[in-house]
Amino acid sequence: MCLALPGAARADNFYLDSADVAVDVQQDGSLGVSEGLQVSFSGDFHFGYRDIPLRRGETLVNPSVAERGVAYARGNDTKLHPGAAGTFGVERRDDGVRIVWYFTASNQTRSFTISYTLRGVAVAYDDVVDVNLKVWGDQWDESLQRLVGIENAPGKIERAWGKPVWVRGDVELTGTRATLRAVQVPAHQFVELRTLIARSAFSSTAGMHVRRGNALDRIVAEERADAAKYQRDRDRIDALKAHPLRTGLVALALATIPALLVIFAVFWFMGRERRTSYDREYEQEPPTDTEPALVPTLLRQGGDAGSYEFTATLFDLIRRGVYKAEHATTERPIWAGLRHETISDLEISAGQDGQLRAWERDVANVVDGVLDGGSERLSRFRDRIEDEREAMSRRFTAFKEHVDDEVGSRGWFRNSGALPLVAAVVLFALTGGVLVYFAVRHWRPVYPRYSDVLLVGVGACLVANAALCLGTLVFNRRAWRRRTRPGETEAERWEAFRRYLTDFPRLQEAPPATLELWERYLVYGIAFGIAERVLQGAQLHMPEALHDASTIYWISPGGDLGSGAASLSIGDLASGFGSALAPPNSGGGGGGGGFSGGGGGGGGGGGGGFG
Repeated sequence: MCLALPGAARADNFYLDSADVAVDVQQDGSLGVSEGLQVSFSGDFHFGYRDIPLRRGETLVNPSVAERGVAYARGNDTKLHPGAAGTFGVERRDDGVRIVWYFTASNQTRSFTISYTLRGVAVAYDDVVDVNLKVWGDQWDESLQRLVGIENAPGKIERAWGKPVWVRGDVELTGTRATLRAVQVPAHQFVELRTLIARSAFSSTAGMHVRRGNALDRIVAEERADAAKYQRDRDRIDALKAHPLRTGLVALALATIPALLVIFAVFWFMGRERRTSYDREYEQEPPTDTEPALVPTLLRQGGDAGSYEFTATLFDLIRRGVYKAEHATTERPIWAGLRHETISDLEISAGQDGQLRAWERDVANVVDGVLDGGSERLSRFRDRIEDEREAMSRRFTAFKEHVDDEVGSRGWFRNSGALPLVAAVVLFALTGGVLVYFAVRHWRPVYPRYSDVLLVGVGACLVANAALCLGTLVFNRRAWRRRTRPGETEAERWEAFRRYLTDFPRLQEAPPATLELWERYLVYGIAFGIAERVLQGAQLHMPEALHDASTIYWISPGGDLGSGAASLSIGDLASGFGSALAPPNSGGGGGGGGFSGGGGGGGGGGGGGFG
């Protein structure tokens, strides 16, 4: 039964300091129980209650409540609210009995004694009487600091056990008395005292159940088996601790191998590229008219466009005349302003109107915002963009979104491998979470079950497998995404062109004959992140007449062939755009002994509360 604590929303609290439970086994097998509860109150409290569960055939009679020897008067009120101090009420329920008593306490320690008689709890066999009583119930929401249970029998107690084994405590047996002691009993933890008393000590069986046959050897064997089971659990757990390397390797294997098998299967059947019959090593010209902002996404199988695609699109707009670029020089401070150097630069201004794609229009919006109807040098673009970071960031976000939309519309990729990975993430995470939940729900902090340890370990490993599959899904598209046949054909041709641009400076082939092709080399080189290799090839092979006519190639003041971007460093220029366009920051048995395993005691137990 769940316990309700009225007033739990208040700051008032109570603490269960100790419980002294006295059990007097009568000649007829009925049990006289007296529970002494010492409670420390912090705040104002007016009532307490005990819920005592009863099983079929068990009854509770003669309830009473007292405080320091002064008996409370029996009343009719059993509501969990303040009542007449010094009175108590009893409510019969389907599953047991509730006893409610009323008092007034404020920031003090009080001691209450709840007494009653239980019938039908003890079981009489031909040789012994089995008294298995919960002296503390599992329905208390609070922990108990100290528990003492003393049972007095009408004859010799043959065996006694405290249960369960994971509770810190012991049992002492002396003739007709068994004493149970326990400390730091956690919330929702029951404690049982089980004794076997000689049947000859009883004059009647009116207060207990009767079953035929002898039970001493059987019950002792059961308790020994329980104790051995818990010892096996402890030995197995100790073995795990004694071999940390072996345990760690097994855990690592369980945490990775299932996921790796899934990932490999997905990659092999759904992510691995199917090569075409294309066999050329190089393409000397851009193989298709695909725009420079789209090609890198094709080659890396997705992902957001970034600053290199943005910069390549800007230079492509200059190449096509949408913007004019004139050679200029700029003084740049070095050595903390102690010296200055002259660098090649580009003076950018508006050019001819042209038909632009959506992502090109986004780049143009950024450039138009920088130019503001005039002209500006490329080296100053970053500062001007940062002056309007919020608006520029929105345009850069739109650029990335429009590139992504265009890539999606071209049908380059097949994403069927994502589905089994998602299913694996859900299956691993759900199964692991369920295993951990059931293990933690019944976890014993002192003597954990080996099965619970395994459930937690396996559950955690399954969650780790889920994380590995999720990481693959998010960060490794190549494992589950495959290009379509047309997309793979085009990608292989663009890969050949990128190899050509990378190897071009050392090749002995004839250089490009037209300025348009040279400029396209640079634009795609920027998109690929290898612009410096293209510029190196231009310095070696580009005719002077062509670079004199180019808007993005020229002779720098140092006498070397370069470009504004080269002198500024294209890598620095692209990274500068990326940072400037980023969004602004936002802020065992026999003569007594220890505790044994199991449970099953009747009567008593339950729980209670105060309010």
